[in-house]
Amino acid sequence: GGEGGDRVSVSGPVYAAPGGSPSVTLFTKHQCTLCDKVKEVLAEVREEAPHGLDQVDITDPGNEKWWDKYKYDIPVLHVQGRYWAKHRLSPEEALSAIADASEGTFEERNGEPDASRLEGK
Repeated sequence: GGEGGDRVSVSGPVYAAPGGSPSVTLFTKHQCTLCDKVKEVLAEVREEAPHGLDQVDITDPGNEKWWDKYKYDIPVLHVQGRYWAKHRLSPEEALSAIADASEGTFEERNGEPDASRLEGK
């Protein structure tokens, strides 16, 4: 490699889901302040609403699909692989969505961002 040496990938698991609890995916990139805030909220509700958290760095090679969709809107959250939220998250929203997901009743939310659509790709 060598080129792009200052790029930091933040992809990977943040913490594991306790047996059978829902998994949350955070679409993010290095130095995303709003993303850190969302992670704080999720960490706050972990005890009450167990879940696992994985990060997907949208600037990673191979993640162009997510970059094209989400580059203007991170943080974007999925739960159980379904679109959930963007930009910010309240503890109440987190508790309710994770509770739904653990009961298998979480419905994909409306308003999933897609920058590529706006740019007419």
